Amino acid sequence: MSFEFDSHDKDRDIRGPRPGKRTRLMGGRAAGETAPVARAKNALASAVWHIHNEMFGAGHKNVRPFGLSLEVTVQPGTRWEIVAEPSLEVQIRSAVRDMASERQEYRRGRIYCFWCESSSCPHSVPPSSLSVFAGYSSTGTPQWQDLVQALLALEDPRADRLFGPPPNHLVAAYIDPESLKHRQLNVFGRFSKTYDILGQVIFGFLSLRPSGLEKGLPERVAFTLQAVECRHPDGSPRLEVNLLGQMPDGSAAADALAESHHERILHILAEGRRRIDLLGSRVFSRPKQHRRPSADPDLSTEVERILKGVACSLERAGRQKERRTVHAEARSADRRPTSQALADASHAPDEHLLWDVRRKTVVVCGPRNRVHIFSPDGRHITSMSLQAELIRSRVKRGRWLPLSDELRERFRASRRWAIHSKGGAR
Repeated sequence: MSFEFDSHDKDRDIRGPRPGKRTRLMGGRAAGETAPVARAKNALASAVWHIHNEMFGAGHKNVRPFGLSLEVTVQPGTRWEIVAEPSLEVQIRSAVRDMASERQEYRRGRIYCFWCESSSCPHSVPPSSLSVFAGYSSTGTPQWQDLVQALLALEDPRADRLFGPPPNHLVAAYIDPESLKHRQLNVFGRFSKTYDILGQVIFGFLSLRPSGLEKGLPERVAFTLQAVECRHPDGSPRLEVNLLGQMPDGSAAADALAESHHERILHILAEGRRRIDLLGSRVFSRPKQHRRPSADPDLSTEVERILKGVACSLERAGRQKERRTVHAEARSADRRPTSQALADASHAPDEHLLWDVRRKTVVVCGPRNRVHIFSPDGRHITSMSLQAELIRSRVKRGRWLPLSDELRERFRASRRWAIHSKGGAR
């Protein structure tokens, strides 16, 4: 790609921004700056702005400054040319992509806050275990409500079911995305593709213990399930399923749910995620000129159909769980792979021994997604079956780290572990 300019351009004047234009891309001429240089600078700013909006959508109120280094070759001649390899567009897209990667706009288990332009701020997680997402404010700040209040705001007659003594009904409701974004101003991300909610289900309550704990009273927890259009680091679109929930101790409720006895609930959520992943692959794998926008009624209708199906399935599962006997619940708990804990630990390679930085425990990853939790001295705490995706997520987020040489030796060489590894009784 090459760009040309004519030496006679110096005699032309620079036109400023049109009156009333909200986004000002062109500034005035700097002191000592010639007209051609000012035009080139404004043209470059305009190019970066358009590429950023194409990749991530408009709506960032204040994209922070970021570096842009361009490598070009000037070829003199009758008409001077600037030649770039790789092309200027590729270099600009690379800089915008690097900037977006540093922002970490999409994070599983957290919602994007357009006011803070972050998924790491306090607004991005529910303030309590009973809270669900209730929509964005005018400035793009996430708003949260108690599940009961959210159902009452929807005039849902099932809200009274949540006031009964446990076990009680699990209530799930679909929420149209427009009702979540109607207050949001354009400049604060209403039409941004950074985090575009295509549909939402709120449901609860589920009785859960914090991740890694077998004892103690369970807590009532509400969840928000969202289908979201967001962006890969290269700006290409993708569909994600985000499960939002918070335990009273501040840990992610999704982790506690994954380690619970709610197998039917987990299966429904996994199936909904699979169907939306397939939808995203089908829609966004098309050539760009044939790609549907997120506002396309076919895509929106399909997402709505999937999420409404998830909501109905969750309610059915809740009714079935309420009818289950205590004996059935005990049988469900017995299906945990505890009998494989010692065998898996004795045969686990070093890379399958991890450290849970939050619980200060040793994690053994066994075959068929079996996960066993031990104390550092080899005492078995609990076992569970986790989805491979959840295991990868915990490693990627730094929740589970490779076990240090010292801890690994301590774990393998402890007296209790030595007895177990020789086939001794537990």
